[in-house]
Amino acid sequence: MRFTCALPAPDLRFFVLFSRDDIIFQSGNILINRGDIDDILTNQYFSDNHVDSFAFLLSEKIRIIPKEFQKYLYISPLYRLYKSYKHDYQMFIQHITPDSVRESKLIVQPICFQSHWVLIVGKLKEKIKQIHEDKAGVFPSDITTWKLQTVRGIPTQSNEYDCGIFVCKYMERAILKKKTDWASLKEWQKYMPKFRAELGYALCLTTKM
Repeated sequence: MRFTCALPAPDLRFFVLFSRDDIIFQSGNILINRGDIDDILTNQYFSDNHVDSFAFLLSEKIRIIPKEFQKYLYISPLYRLYKSYKHDYQMFIQHITPDSVRESKLIVQPICFQSHWVLIVGKLKEKIKQIHEDKAGVFPSDITTWKLQTVRGIPTQSNEYDCGIFVCKYMERAILKKKTDWASLKEWQKYMPKFRAELGYALCLTTKM
């Protein structure tokens, strides 16, 4: 017996063409256009907007399932950039208050250093010294004296362009209440195209176009 299935002709009304400049997602200082989505899906280097947009989506995820995550303070990579160019950087740290510090377990700050993304989680004093100076009196202790600890044994990129998405996924794992078994994620690299696709899809879902 042979089964056949008649498929309807494609409805071309559902195919919308975007230019690279068309805005897909915008929130505060974050602006993602069609070109940024292309960069995510074609293994391009991540920009500040890519990382900040991931952090935004992560905050939305935490709002839905808060019990799985620790409370933390996120600091945009644009904070250091704006400060270095003497622009108004207060928008990136205005959420850091005595109350938010008391309620949070971690400080999380992605940093692009010499064209490579790294993630600072609370203890790297050289990179949070500026925050201590700009938010004097907010922290109960001198954060410039916090100990430096390098996490070893975590999965790392095997190419020249995935450091941004790796940092995003590090951030997601770092704030989980359940301790991550990094040894079980040694093959993480092969899943990076999937993670990129998930980020691009999630951002496209936010568009009102």
